[in-house]
Amino acid sequence: MAIVLAIVVGLVVVAIVGIATLTWHRVLSWLGHPTADERIARLEKVVGRIADWADGVPTTRNKQLRAAYQEARILQLEGYEAQSADKHREAIDRFTRALALAETDSQRAALHLLRGNSLENLSNYAEAEADFTQMLKLANEATGGREVERARGIAVGSLGNIHFRRDQLSEAEACYSSALETATKLDYLDGQAQILGNLGNLHFRRHNLDKAEEYHNAALAISRQIGDKRSELQDLGNLANVYRLRGNVAEAERRYREVLEMSRDMGYRLGEANSLVSLASLPGNKDAQREEHCKEALDIYRRIGNREGEASALSHLGLIYIDQDTSSAEKCHRDALRIFSEIGQPLDEADELRNLALVYVLTGRLKEAKEAVQAATAIYDQHEVDAPRRDIIRQVMEGISRTEQQLQRQQREGGEEEV
Repeated sequence: MAIVLAIVVGLVVVAIVGIATLTWHRVLSWLGHPTADERIARLEKVVGRIADWADGVPTTRNKQLRAAYQEARILQLEGYEAQSADKHREAIDRFTRALALAETDSQRAALHLLRGNSLENLSNYAEAEADFTQMLKLANEATGGREVERARGIAVGSLGNIHFRRDQLSEAEACYSSALETATKLDYLDGQAQILGNLGNLHFRRHNLDKAEEYHNAALAISRQIGDKRSELQDLGNLANVYRLRGNVAEAERRYREVLEMSRDMGYRLGEANSLVSLASLPGNKDAQREEHCKEALDIYRRIGNREGEASALSHLGLIYIDQDTSSAEKCHRDALRIFSEIGQPLDEADELRNLALVYVLTGRLKEAKEAVQAATAIYDQHEVDAPRRDIIRQVMEGISRTEQQLQRQQREGGEEEV
């Protein structure tokens, strides 16, 4: 028995010595375990369209830097795959470590972009902007061919996203147009699809629905061409938004439900939550069903750490409650206001002030209603605001004025009766 055991051990040692000359990642692959590079490649395929540019970081000879990058990148991609805020927070920490190990400006530019993407995912727009700005600075100072040009385009497009989040639409459009020109010139299809979708959202915000539909259809065609399923869902959802705003509720609902089903099949939680909120926004649905959709979406947003989505779901819930439970409505709108204020989305912040003004009118707090409307109007005046927003705030102001006149009339009539 001892002899047999010795022979077996000897064979194992020989086998280990025989593979010792192989690199460790080849050994893992041979044993059936995916290497870090293979895990990154698989996750990138699953996650789909994200403006990434890693330059030479994945192949650097600096083993510490490569290991730090791989760990950070896997966490980031797993964060996108599972829509996990915790994964993104860990990834940011690892990218920061990798930046300290970076040896070239191109490596630093790539790591600033990657860290910025995770920061943006967490709605930390100020720090994300700092990373994208630093990437653009490094790219502008670099010399090189197509890759450097692509890096500049990605940095500009990423800054466009920050402008869009802050409702700076003219600045966002300039960035997107520049980034699209670069992506088209370089035949960079992922980049083209992303920017086309962003331009569609921008024109939707402006209520240029024909333009929005044109851009979203163009993005959808490329997403399907390159086989990017998650981006296809985003494009389909964006097109459904256009149908909703045009008043084609039946077609919008059909598409939202299609995206909801596909998102659930793929395990794409963000797409699922967005579809639920969109369904809750459709007119004609029963309040109980709309409330159920919003609560389900709110739970998902909180689980995945999407603060913008959380605030949006709270806002929709507040509007559902406003006719039945003003106390709950006020709490929802206050919570949404706080989140939008914290993440730096001023027009959404103004919308919540407007919604709170409605609650104040219904509860007879006209002074607070006026103050909320004035604060909302001050924000609107500082930004490019679409006509429907202006119309709604005007209607709220008219409602306050009518209520005041009615109260004054009642007071006069009460005084005359006493005399």
